[in-house]
Amino acid sequence: MQKLSWWLIVCIFLSAHAQRLAVIGDWGAESPHRPLVAAAMNEQHRQKPLAALLTVGDNFYPRGEPVLRFVQDLPPVRFYPAFGNHDVPALDRQLELFKVERPYYTVRLEHVEVFVLYSEDFSHTQRRWLEAALKASRAPWKIVVLHRPLYSSGLHGGSRSLRQALEPLLTRYQVNLVLAGHEHNYERLEARGIVHIVTGGGGAWLRGFMSVRPQSKVRLSSPNYLILEATAEHLLIVAYNEKNTAIDQVEIKR
Repeated sequence: MQKLSWWLIVCIFLSAHAQRLAVIGDWGAESPHRPLVAAAMNEQHRQKPLAALLTVGDNFYPRGEPVLRFVQDLPPVRFYPAFGNHDVPALDRQLELFKVERPYYTVRLEHVEVFVLYSEDFSHTQRRWLEAALKASRAPWKIVVLHRPLYSSGLHGGSRSLRQALEPLLTRYQVNLVLAGHEHNYERLEARGIVHIVTGGGGAWLRGFMSVRPQSKVRLSSPNYLILEATAEHLLIVAYNEKNTAIDQVEIKR
């Protein structure tokens, strides 16, 4: 009994001291569930503050022109966005809005290093940059964020060209998690020892699934966003719907 109580105390301590990040994708649309997802994220921030918010692209529909009201509806924390196909026409304006110099970059957030990729033009130059950044990283957790998924059971399916270009780097440099959008649903997959999550239910109109990939573990046509909790030894990813009900979770341990 004493041993169990000690373990519960340790778990509570780790949770209280975990770094919390939010993730949202395909969110900048005037749909009924967009404000509900935003409100749910704000409630999470009130209960336990978020350190930052990551996006997986398609930040504003239909042609990327920023809508400040959509940004202001979300928790008042620093944004680290990826950029999708709908963002391309107004990419310069979004770079200025979010205060990033180019559409691919890396940011270290305590226990986590985030590698944001520009999947709309994944050039040889970007690949060389990514390999150098991954090689230099000493973060306990390496997370790749991009718009187009490498694996997906959704309408578009995973990008074969991105998979061929990226997967050797992801496995070689021990990336722990890949976050993507583009598909307007939620899916968790596992491939080559890496967790892939498609979180495209932040605001755009939802879609279902087509051909189920063998890597697929969980599929839900639901509004969704993610909360990541990271310590030096644990990375917990929980997916929530617009009612703040947990719809999936996975824990990665070192």
